[in-house]
Amino acid sequence: MDMRMHQLILAAVLLIAASGAATPIDTGWDLLYAVESRNGGDFLDLLTESLRTQIESRFQQLKELAESEPSFVDDALSSAGVNVTAFDLGWMSAPDFVSRILDGVVLPNLNDIVEEEASLSGRNADVTFEWNSGYVLTVQMVWESSAWRVVGSPVLGEMFR
Repeated sequence: MDMRMHQLILAAVLLIAASGAATPIDTGWDLLYAVESRNGGDFLDLLTESLRTQIESRFQQLKELAESEPSFVDDALSSAGVNVTAFDLGWMSAPDFVSRILDGVVLPNLNDIVEEEASLSGRNADVTFEWNSGYVLTVQMVWESSAWRVVGSPVLGEMFR
């Protein structure tokens, strides 16, 4: 083998090792950072494939409803506290919409987290973060496609009820 082939193999091994090295706690932190930065794309990337597909499907249904019933959608979004109009939905992607939903999610300052804990059971994990104020957030995850993916949390429940 020539030197380029060795470099390609080494790069592939390092990429695989790096992606497989993330722990459930790492994924939990990534979720918290996505919420804090209001990054809908990163947030969706952390979800299980089925949950992401469900959110994207519901978003598409909302867009279609906005075309036929814009005032209904405006009222529904307003009452849900989402700062988006039916008109806005026309240009938005699912990550854009999730970013807007994340605008309404308020977590205590991430610098005030005093404890993090992961409880693993087979391909499932519960990750708990506790803030110095006593606020506790638990995130449920599953091992999927060689990474820990979020399957549930109170943050998701509040966002997509």
